[in-house]
Amino acid sequence: MNRFSPRMLSGIRFADYIFTDPTPIHRCTFPARSIGIFVVLVPDPTWGPWHLQPLYVGQFGPDGESEMTVTEQILCLRAAAGKPLYVASYALPMEHAFELSRIKRELLDRYWPIVNRRPADDDAVDMVHKLEAVEKRIHEQEALLKLALAALGQMGQPSPEQKRRSVGFQPSPAGTRRSPSGSLQHS
Repeated sequence: MNRFSPRMLSGIRFADYIFTDPTPIHRCTFPARSIGIFVVLVPDPTWGPWHLQPLYVGQFGPDGESEMTVTEQILCLRAAAGKPLYVASYALPMEHAFELSRIKRELLDRYWPIVNRRPADDDAVDMVHKLEAVEKRIHEQEALLKLALAALGQMGQPSPEQKRRSVGFQPSPAGTRRSPSGSLQHS
């Protein structure tokens, strides 16, 4: 269970760690003279039981400073899309500093927060989009090829012969005679 802060009985649970109750980000403060992990959360009805989705997992130091960059803060705001942001923290005594990286890695692997995703993850997403685009082009080219083959197939079919007009002098059919103007007259 939560071996580093047994006095904390309520809060939000991530993995086997009980964090503080989520507080609005503008009211967030980290415990003094402690180190720990914090999670930036956004309301999401598909997550339960708290209906809060983790956007970012970070660390804070003994002076209350966090490792979160301005870019990561902007990404959190974009991902929230106007929804309020909350923060929950998990404090550790200073003598357990060696546990911070392991706990953070565990939470990142388990929850895979959007803002913490590495560029390699983005490369994988880009690769999927590129693959989908290539598949779409292949399907389009396949349809064009089928149309071209159908047109070639029609060109290879013998066309019905048209009546040809006779060339040269033709004997006049029986019972007809020519007028002085050259046209045929029936008798």
